[in-house]
Amino acid sequence: MKALKTQRRLAAELLNVGENKVVFDALRLEDILKAITRADIADLIKDRAIRRRAGIRPINKNRRKGERRMGVGSSKIRVKNRKAKYMAKIRKLRRYISELRGKKIIVMDEFKELRKLSKSGQFKTRRHLKEHVANVMKKTLPKETNKK
Repeated sequence: MKALKTQRRLAAELLNVGENKVVFDALRLEDILKAITRADIADLIKDRAIRRRAGIRPINKNRRKGERRMGVGSSKIRVKNRKAKYMAKIRKLRRYISELRGKKIIVMDEFKELRKLSKSGQFKTRRHLKEHVANVMKKTLPKETNKK
C-alpha cells in the first residue's frame, strides 16, 4: 500500500529496523492509516498494531561501523596522536636550536647538523639536546632561568 509508506518509514525508525521488517496488523490498518506523527506510531507500537518481524535483531549502528573499520589501514587516530606529539617535540627542539644560533653559541654548519639530527629523532627531549651540545660538541651553554 502506497498510503502506508510514511507510517512504515516512521515505524522502522522507531523500531530500529529496516522498512521491510515492519509488520502491520491487518485488522488495525485504518488506525495505522490515520497515524501521521511519531507519537501516533509509537502508541500503535505499544498496542502491538505495528511490530517488527519475528526473529529480527535491531540494527546496532555502532557495531556495524566498527566492523567496517577493523582493518590495519584504518587506525588513523593513533597516527594523529603520534604526529601531534612529534610536532610538539620538534618545535621545542628547533626553537632551542635557533636560540643557540641567535646567541652565537653554534655556527651555521652545527645548526644544520642539529636540525637534521633532531628531525631524525636523535634527541628525545630538549634536555637530551642540551647534553649533546655540551658534551659532544664541547660548547658552553649559558645558565637558564626557569620561565613559568
